[in-house]
Amino acid sequence: MSLQQKLHLLKEQYVRRKGVQIVVFVLVLGLSLAIFWFARSQLNADGVLAQSYAGIFTANLITSATILFPLPGEAVNVAAGSILSPLNVAMAAAVGATIGEMTAYLAGLWGKSMFLTGYSARYEHAQGWMNRHGVLAVFLFALIPMLLYDLIGIFAGSTRYNLLKFVSATFAGRFLRCLIEAWLGYSAITLLQLPW
Repeated sequence: MSLQQKLHLLKEQYVRRKGVQIVVFVLVLGLSLAIFWFARSQLNADGVLAQSYAGIFTANLITSATILFPLPGEAVNVAAGSILSPLNVAMAAAVGATIGEMTAYLAGLWGKSMFLTGYSARYEHAQGWMNRHGVLAVFLFALIPMLLYDLIGIFAGSTRYNLLKFVSATFAGRFLRCLIEAWLGYSAITLLQLPW
């Protein structure tokens, strides 16, 4: 039996089982809670800025990797924009946030059976809506800080929305959002340095 056949058999026997999917979903949520606790107790803007762009990337990765436990990463981006290039800050932050947001997509992908139980008709309707409006929805949820992005990420994963479209829309929204935040930091410092 080839490796590909073994992987397919493993997928058929274990990964598609509802119990396994639920366990993985709960583990992802548990990991998210652990990341939330760690970030709340260990991350501060001064420590992140001391690491420059790598710190910005890591802070955005961690704050975006939590699912349903929002951690604000905006303060890091604003602070970094005040002392570093806003464009470079936005790029490092957007790449970290985009990678971090994959946790919500994976939680939806692996927890799909939880959404299908008793809601198959609604699920079909939602999948059609996601296929028609998905890029715009993902972009807007990634751009606007007040929207709970994890819900759209879980939804995209559960409907098996195209991963390339999901990542592209997430990156575009996060890049624009991080650029605005970094530019706010840059503008604030510039205004404070003006002779009054």
